[in-house]
Amino acid sequence: MDAFVSINSSLSHGLVAELTVYSEEPSGLASTALDWLTNGVAQAAMHEESKNRAPSPAVSDAGYSHVRQCLKGSTPGSTWGLVSVSPQGSLDVLYNPYSPEVVPWLRSRIEDSPESAAVEIGEFSAAGEAGNPVVRLSVSFDEELPNYVKLYYHVDEALLTGPATARDEHMRLRAVVSWACMRYNVVFGHFSYERSGGATELERYLRGPARVPSRNTPQWRERLRGYSWLMVVSRDIVESLGGSDSLQSSGAFDSILTLPNGSLLLQATSSFEQYRGEAVRAVHDAVREVLVEGELRGPSPAPGQPPTHMVVFG
Repeated sequence: MDAFVSINSSLSHGLVAELTVYSEEPSGLASTALDWLTNGVAQAAMHEESKNRAPSPAVSDAGYSHVRQCLKGSTPGSTWGLVSVSPQGSLDVLYNPYSPEVVPWLRSRIEDSPESAAVEIGEFSAAGEAGNPVVRLSVSFDEELPNYVKLYYHVDEALLTGPATARDEHMRLRAVVSWACMRYNVVFGHFSYERSGGATELERYLRGPARVPSRNTPQWRERLRGYSWLMVVSRDIVESLGGSDSLQSSGAFDSILTLPNGSLLLQATSSFEQYRGEAVRAVHDAVREVLVEGELRGPSPAPGQPPTHMVVFG
């Protein structure tokens, strides 16, 4: 793995909002993914982080094999942008500088339904080093799920809870997620710590097949893969839970937004830091009838794991 990985902080845990988009015509999902990594990134760059870009090398038709090849000519205080693509069935990762010129290359790669693709934007330090990304959006495809693309918004927990950054990061997260939910056919969404395979907090602690995201994803009409501070619930599940009014009267949600496809975007508390204890239990109780079922296992004793406060074990 490239040394560029060192820009990710080890002092905080990564959080991710996942939006699962469904289409009966899989051919349109590539357009959704490209739109998320272009127009979605523009929505996320609320402070124009994509401006004042440092000089970068030309876009490579083949894609660069190392991150450093995309970050030459750094200027302290300027921004860097990076796009990465992981093709299906390959351990290789292809990189290019993120600029308007990269869009045709990114489009061609996404049309091949890669395993994943991501865009990151950050700022060079006074020493000319690439700092942690301020904007990071990604997509993933699964060969077993041709009717789906999953859109991800990544944020560092320290930024979302820090006194100096929390307000802006909440505004950015909510604005981008709401924008996407009003634009795409989002049938499920969750907000969890970053897990292998995109597991929800609930899936992370289930045993057996019930913990596999690819198994649970197609059940969006009947079952929820999990519950979280920010979540999208499909129209079918909303109806099975008694409708929007029933969820509103549960007292578990600070805000409820009805989406064009009938899904609901639910937010439990006004800030992520408030999503603890009884707030988590209230959300769990409001949707427990439709959660994927399985035996819960205890947290891992290994050090450095994300906290377990977003799961009801008892």
